Amino acid sequence: MAKLAELKLKRVQQLNTADSAFVIRKHKEVLNWMMRTFGLDTYGLTWAQFGKGVGLGALATWLLLR
Repeated sequence: MAKLAELKLKRVQQLNTADSAFVIRKHKEVLNWMMRTFGLDTYGLTWAQFGKGVGLGALATWLLLR
């Protein structure tokens, strides 16, 4: 049984935002937020972004071809 102050937390890798342009830094902050919120590593984040791109691309194609 775990003691009161002993927690096993999963460490989530973060993207480095130092020395980046404003837009790139904000993009990395959003990705870091997604990684922390959903507990994703960089591999899982890559698949999530791929799925989002396929979904938005399919939606855009459907809207343009209607």
